[in-house]
Amino acid sequence: MRTLLLTMLCLYCSFSKAQTLNRVDIHNGLMHYYSKGEGKTILFIHGAQEDFRVFLPQVEFLRDRFKVVTYSRRYNFPNNNKIAGDINVETEREDLRVLVQKLGTPVHLVGHSYGGLIAIDFALTYPELTKSLILSEPALVDWLKTSSECETNYEDFQKKLISETRRAFKTNDTTLVMKELFEFFAGEDIQDQVPQEVLDMLKANLREIKALVTSSNGFKSPPFQSVKDLKMPIMVFTSGRTMPLQHCTNKKLLEAFPDAVHHHLENAGHEIWMTHSKELAGHISAFLTD
Repeated sequence: MRTLLLTMLCLYCSFSKAQTLNRVDIHNGLMHYYSKGEGKTILFIHGAQEDFRVFLPQVEFLRDRFKVVTYSRRYNFPNNNKIAGDINVETEREDLRVLVQKLGTPVHLVGHSYGGLIAIDFALTYPELTKSLILSEPALVDWLKTSSECETNYEDFQKKLISETRRAFKTNDTTLVMKELFEFFAGEDIQDQVPQEVLDMLKANLREIKALVTSSNGFKSPPFQSVKDLKMPIMVFTSGRTMPLQHCTNKKLLEAFPDAVHHHLENAGHEIWMTHSKELAGHISAFLTD
C-alpha cells in the first residue's frame, strides 16, 4: 500500500501544471474547470482531497474523440471559497448543476469515490442532464449500515475519518490532520516519506476535508432502492486492492446495477485513475462509442 500510494502521489504531482482554467459562478463562490476537445461531453468528478488535476491524463487520452471536462469542487484547489454552512452530496450536486448548465448540454458523468456519490445523486435528481453514468468506487458510506458484515467498516469510518480528523482540525496542526488522513487511507502515517511538493498539493485540498468532517452529514448517501431505479447506461470500475470499506460498497453497488458494464482491475487500488489511466480511458471510449 505504501509504495502504491507514493507512486500515485508523485504521479499526481507531475500533472500539477495545466493550461488556462475556465470559471463558473456558483452560490457564494466560483469553481474552476478545464476543458479540451469536441464531441460528446464527458465530465469528471474527483474524490475527496483531490482536484481537477487527477483527471488531466484522461483529458489527453480522450480529447481527440470527445469534449472532456474536469473541475475542482467548491473547496478544492485552486478555488478559494469561504467555508459556509454544511457541505454534502446535495450542495455539491447543485454546484455541478450550474456547471452542466453552463456547458449547455447533457453530459456523460464520471465520478470517483466522493465524486461518484455526487454523480449518482445528480443522475437521480437531473436524469435529463445525465446521458450515462461511469462510477469508480463511490463513497456510499451509509450503505454499510445495512450489511452486518460491513457495519464495522461504517463504525471505523465514523470514528477514524470523521471524529478523529475533526478533533485534529481543532488543534490547527496540519501535520496532525495529515497524520489522521494517512493512517485512515494508507494504514500508517507516511508523510515523512512523501516529497514536500506532494504534501503541499494534498494540503491545498484540506479545506474540503475540513468542510466534510465538520458538516452534520457530509457523506449522506442516496437510498439504495432509489439508486436501483436509474435507467441511463451505467459502467462500473472496481479494484482488487482497495480498502475494506470500498470492497463492501462496491459489492452493494453491483447489486444495485446488475446489468451495468463492469470492469474489475485486480491489481489496482482505490487510486485507480492514477495507476491505470490509459486502461480506463480505453474502457470509457469503448463504452461511449458503443
